[in-house]
Amino acid sequence: MSTPDAASGTPRQDPADTPVDPAEPVAPERRAAAEPDRPAAEPAPAAAAAPEEASQDAPREPIVETVEREVVLQRSVRYGRVLIGGAVLGGVLAALACLFFPIDEDAEYTMAQAMGLMLLVGGAIGLCLGGVLALVLGRVAKRRSGGGVAIQADVR
Repeated sequence: MSTPDAASGTPRQDPADTPVDPAEPVAPERRAAAEPDRPAAEPAPAAAAAPEEASQDAPREPIVETVEREVVLQRSVRYGRVLIGGAVLGGVLAALACLFFPIDEDAEYTMAQAMGLMLLVGGAIGLCLGGVLALVLGRVAKRRSGGGVAIQADVR
């Protein structure tokens, strides 16, 4: 852990965090700080730890297992996107169609109210038509299924 030195503004290294080399002689105070769960009077087994570390650091060859499997590729439609697209398109077209029909001056509603109502009605109709279109596209996409070979590789 580094702590900033107030006088110089540079971080100081905590002596307990510095790595300890097992081959290097270490003062008992520093050994106790580096290994708090080990008693200070017990000698460190430096000779026994060195061969274990060497075997762990040696590069090992990875073991790769590959399996080939026959898979079926199936296409599908994203129903949510088609439904939302149909609702938006229907609402916009119905609101624009409202502009082509004039409103009498003595009517009890305004152009904005008429456009809002047509937006809702057109959105509902577009949602239904989008659902029918999504079902038809789903049936067409199911016919276009194919096969393939998938290769799964496990590396250990």
